[in-house]
Amino acid sequence: MPSPSSAQNDKVTQAFNFDVKLLGLNVQLGFFAAVTGFSSQVDVLEYPEGGQNTFVHRLPTRVKQGNITLKRGVVTSEKALLDWYQKTVVQVQPVTLQISLMNTSLQPVRVWNFANAYPVKWTSIDLTAASTEIVTEQLEVAHTGMTVQAVGS
Repeated sequence: MPSPSSAQNDKVTQAFNFDVKLLGLNVQLGFFAAVTGFSSQVDVLEYPEGGQNTFVHRLPTRVKQGNITLKRGVVTSEKALLDWYQKTVVQVQPVTLQISLMNTSLQPVRVWNFANAYPVKWTSIDLTAASTEIVTEQLEVAHTGMTVQAVGS
């Protein structure tokens, strides 16, 4: 019989195996080294009530969504992320950004969907003659909200 700790470890997935898709945009994305910025925060309004000096009401208000940053190595012949960013300057082309966490069998175990996603910042590394770094690019993507789906059990 497996120990409780090993049974729990079977349900934990490592963060290195993931897939990124831009639903509604026909681009080949390639492989990403990192996806960062998964965050959502509820702002709190503090409301002091007259005559109540022992506490302050703390009420939930708006939800702030963090931007998602996609980072990958630059493939010199492929520029889909930069093209999408440049199109946004003229007219925003929002899509659903879907990020899937995969298990060792390459099956999705958790899927994040970010609605109305569009790029707001593109960056690359500095070029230096003495550097041995791989050239990378990052695309920061804004969105209007996220949904999270756990797949399977």
